[in-house]
Parts: sequence; C-alpha cells; structure tokens
Amino acid sequence: MKKALLLTTSVLIVSSFIAGCSSTKETASTTTSPASSKAADATKTPAKDVKLSFSIWGTDEHKKMYEDMIANYRKTKPNVSVEIMIIPSADYLQKMSVMLASKTAPDVIWMLERGIPQFLEAGQMEDISAIKTDTAYDASDLIPSTLDLVTKADKLYGVAFSTPPNMMYYNKNLFKEKNLKTPSELYKEGNWTYDEMNKAAIVISQPDKGIYGMNLIRPGGWGRSWIESLQTLVWAYGSDFFTKDGKKVALNTPQGQQALQFFSDAMFKTKVHPKPGDQTGFESGKIGMQQDLLSYMGKAKAIKDFEWDIAPMPKAAGGQGTTLGYAAYMVPKNNSNTAEAIELVKYLSNKENMAITSQFFVPSRKSVLNSDGFLKQGPSPESMKTAVLDQMAAARVRQGFVNFQKIDDKMKLHFDAIYTQAGTVPDIFKKLETDVNAILAQ
Repeated sequence: MKKALLLTTSVLIVSSFIAGCSSTKETASTTTSPASSKAADATKTPAKDVKLSFSIWGTDEHKKMYEDMIANYRKTKPNVSVEIMIIPSADYLQKMSVMLASKTAPDVIWMLERGIPQFLEAGQMEDISAIKTDTAYDASDLIPSTLDLVTKADKLYGVAFSTPPNMMYYNKNLFKEKNLKTPSELYKEGNWTYDEMNKAAIVISQPDKGIYGMNLIRPGGWGRSWIESLQTLVWAYGSDFFTKDGKKVALNTPQGQQALQFFSDAMFKTKVHPKPGDQTGFESGKIGMQQDLLSYMGKAKAIKDFEWDIAPMPKAAGGQGTTLGYAAYMVPKNNSNTAEAIELVKYLSNKENMAITSQFFVPSRKSVLNSDGFLKQGPSPESMKTAVLDQMAAARVRQGFVNFQKIDDKMKLHFDAIYTQAGTVPDIFKKLETDVNAILAQ
C-alpha cells in the first residue's frame, strides 16, 4: 500500500514537472521580445535583385506585349527586372555576333534560324536541357520537330516561339474593284500560281498612282533579308540558293535564273512591284498582294480603310516552296544571371504566355497551335487554317551556316545588282557563284 501510494505521488510530481516545462516553452515561444524578433528577421535574407536584359528584333507592339507579360512575372518575382532591347532585324545577327564575342550579350535573346548553327558551333549558348524534366513546364507539349534546330549532341539550347509559314496578305478591295478572283478563291480551285498572281498584279497596278499589284520584299526593305524575301520564289521555281550539303551555290541554274528574272521583270518590265527605295506598305492600301509572316498581323489588324485577307503562297513548277520561319528564345553563356535567365525562358514559353505571343507568332506548343483562340487571331478561322496550319507540314526551314555573316554580305551585294539593274541575271549569277563558293569552301 505504501509502495502504491509512493508510486502515485511520484507520477503526479513528474507530470506536474513536465506540464510546467511545457508551459514555460509555450510562454517563451508566444512571447517574443523585440530584441529576439529583430534577430529572427535578420536571418531572413531578402531575395537578391536581378536585372536581366532581353533582346528582340521586333516592333513596339511586340515590346509592349512582353512588357505586360513581364509585369505579371514580377508579381511572383518582384526582385527580377527585365530590360527589353530592340535591335533592328537587318543588324541583329551582326550585332549579336559582336556582343557574344565580347561577352556583353543580353541574358535572354531572340535568335533566328540562320544564326543558330553559328552560335551553337562556337559554344556560345547555354544548355537548358533541365527544362525538359520540369513537369510544370510540360515540354511534351512542344512540337518535337521545333526543337531540332536548337538541339546539339542531345542537349537543348533553346525553345522555339515562332514557326510561321510565309503567306500572302491581299487587299480584297483592289480585287473587287477589278472583278478578279482572290488568291483564296484561286487556291481553292487549285489555280493559285505565280502566273495567275502576275496576271492579277498587272490588272491591279497603276504605277503612275503608286499602286502595285504585288510586293515580295517583306516590310523593312531589301536590307532586311534577301533570303526571307526570295527563298519561297526560288524554291517554287525548282531551284535553291545552296546545295543540300551547304557546300556550293545552287542558284545558277535555268530554274534559278527564271525565278530571279520573274522578280526583276515585276519591278522593271511590267512594273507591278515597287522599285528600289519605294517604301509603300501594304497598310497604305496601294499594294494588292504582300508576302509576309503572321508577325505582320498586328499591323494588319489596325487597317480600317480596306478589307484584307490571307492566303497561302502561290505555286510554280517546283511547288509552293513555302518557307517555315523560325525564332527561338536562347540564353547566352558567360552571364551572371544564367539560372534566372533560364527561368525567364520557361516563363515566356509556357502555355499561357505562348497563347499570348500567338497573336504575332505561330506557336510551337501543340495545345496553343490547335486552339480556337489561335485560329481566331486572324481575319477568320478558315483563313488561318488554310494559310497557316495547312501549310506547316510541307513548309521548309531555310538553311543556316556557321559563317552566315560573310555569306549574307556577299549575297546581298550581288542581289543588289539585280535590284538596281546593274547587270543581267545570268551575268550576276556567275559572279555570285564564284564569290560565295569561295566562302563556302572555307
């Protein structure tokens, strides 16, 4: 009996002791002195401010779109600011080459297809393969073929955000005035050819009033790029600028000469195409048909003076020759913000933001490309399906070269001779072939 009483008393004492200790701890944890609160705050390191730069060759509309996207990004990452740099498209590759060589390149860049091989070969781009295993990012939604150009040795170096087939914008009012079948109508009949385009252009054109039936030079002028303006024409006539292995010029053939003669005649013989230096834009209402990409849609949507629509490119003996444009987000090496730059690429190319950029760019995400929202970006879902979606499978990406800058300079020099009538097409091609083959052999 005494032992039982002693045990009970001991248990009560121990329980009281434990309860007392617990009470003391609770009091200590709930009643914090000002001094201890400051000490706790001092252990919380604020997120380091990060300033990123992001280069594009786009328009003010593109810049505004990205600024709005980045404003949302900062709601979850207030410590990250992003400066958007616009570099003119004609100068973009050259300036980027200089900046990469001097290690002053932006943290995130737009890069087009013809410059990617050069910078990957030089080892100047950051491996971003880790994004493929991020389940929240869902890389499986990206069209696999859009990653081929930015993949080397099984490592991923970029994400395509724009993969557009080129198309023909046309002024419906000018076609109605002349009672002509539109490019869309001719395409449905299977009769949309370069010959038919030329016939319509001749009827529409009034050179003395500054009205032209067609313009193959993309807005921005000849300096923007010969390869963007003339690749489709050359392919459609059954020729190419270079051999498939990229080692020789392939343009100096009867088919190649015919394609560039068509271009020259449109300017100087039939006068259905603006001449050198003429900056007449499609939005002026004085161009019947204008070759461009989906990125021009933003400007086209602002047109109020006439009706317009889009159609696929016409065909010739070699088919339609439709080109597939290509632009990717990439992260240059040797910057101090690599991790945050990769996070920005993930953000800009996620499903939500690729849906936003699809107002200008054909997306590389399957979920966005096939969405009703994307089809409604254009003049009509039917036109978008016909001119964009239906053309992507057969469209081709233009060749890229490690030493593209040298090739570009020389090709531009000789094409300028055609553009300014400094010689006949066959004679110019002979000189072009000699000069450019020497570069390709290096």
